[in-house]
Amino acid sequence: MESRESSSPLVTRSVAAALRNSSSSGYSFGWFERLGLRLLGSLPAGAAERVIPMVQERSGLEPRLAAEVTTDGLTRNRLLDYQDLPGKFPGAVIGVAQGGATAHLARLIGGPFLPQAFVLTLKGGAENGDAQTYFNLSRDVAVKITDRNPELISIQHFDPVHDGWLTRRVNHLRLKLTRLPESYYAFIRERVEPGGDIVYLNGGATWLRQRVGTRNYYQAGGWGDIAAEEFYFGSASLLEYANREGLSSAAWKLAGYEIESGPESEWGSEPGLLEDLETFCKCEGYHFSPIRFDDPNQFSRLAFQAYREFLTNQGIVPGGVVIEMFSQFDAGLVHAGNLLPIWLIFNTKDSLRYLKTMLPEIPGGLPVFFSALSTFSKTPDLVPWADWESALRGYAWINAGARPTHYPADAAALLDWWKPIQAWSQAHGRMPAGRLTGAELEVLAARIRGQAAG
Repeated sequence: MESRESSSPLVTRSVAAALRNSSSSGYSFGWFERLGLRLLGSLPAGAAERVIPMVQERSGLEPRLAAEVTTDGLTRNRLLDYQDLPGKFPGAVIGVAQGGATAHLARLIGGPFLPQAFVLTLKGGAENGDAQTYFNLSRDVAVKITDRNPELISIQHFDPVHDGWLTRRVNHLRLKLTRLPESYYAFIRERVEPGGDIVYLNGGATWLRQRVGTRNYYQAGGWGDIAAEEFYFGSASLLEYANREGLSSAAWKLAGYEIESGPESEWGSEPGLLEDLETFCKCEGYHFSPIRFDDPNQFSRLAFQAYREFLTNQGIVPGGVVIEMFSQFDAGLVHAGNLLPIWLIFNTKDSLRYLKTMLPEIPGGLPVFFSALSTFSKTPDLVPWADWESALRGYAWINAGARPTHYPADAAALLDWWKPIQAWSQAHGRMPAGRLTGAELEVLAARIRGQAAG
């Protein structure tokens, strides 16, 4: 029942394809959907901005079905992505699904990714952006799921800005593991070599949230260049946005619940899983490598530096750089194309600032593929196309994402973003052998933390 285009399935499908020495463009569209996206892509950008949000409710689950979700069902469904891969893996990665960063690290370890979080997209949204309306839609479902599955917590995530084109018609319920489930115990024993690497990606990102039940939370807003406090208490820029978008409010705090700081819904790890995993690895003889960053961008930095070190160890000169964004990543193409990946969280100004810190690390003369994301909404923190162009001035960059004429609402880019990267990888890439170990990743992570502290 997990949403097919949410973060965890995108990562597990990408990793599984990469381990098969294949690729996965991420999105999974039927022929009719592809035809519709192609048609919308041929029209001006305004057409996609209007139409795409209108069709989202069709992909939502009925709440009564979602209430039947089980931990075993969620985890086993993700493990199915690896069922056709033969033999045992030298390691595995578990934890936060940081998009391309996580996928690339798993490919370097040479094993699967087992996610900590899962997202259900339910039918029904808050057309006018009212927080209470949105909360009421999935409150009972969330409590039923956590009551039946004590190893899960729920977070009702309401971001009417970055997800505004979705939250009018669907609502997002994120479920996160706080214990290591039996299916993961069994999978590691059966599919990871004795003494193999277990890498735990511990996301330390925090956000404001409200506890609405024993193991139930509500989070307003999400990662970007808008402070958490603004989503709960309002601001001038959000008021302007709400007026422009016809929302009834510009602050989305629930009445009657205290606000606290806790792990961010998407990029933060809940306590409990790490402790279970560490105990399991000690008992079973696996090498446990916990890697924590409070800034989610640092996982992206780790993936970039890890690939640079890996290719150096293989005697391979990097063939290029790919700047990925949110759901637009492909671990198989990066690996086969000998590319250095820079994964950006979103198309917001904080991601542009991070990109600018990474640009000096790009070796001179390499082609740079830039994959701008289509989000079908103009948020207050959206990076204008001209600012992306300005940042990349002086680099030999190739557009592999939304077209300037349609950004940020290019329906065709959902179908085609990966094609320039694939063509280049097939023409110039060389499939590398070998892998990095968990211990090597730990050394790189410690170096990054030291650089940040200095």
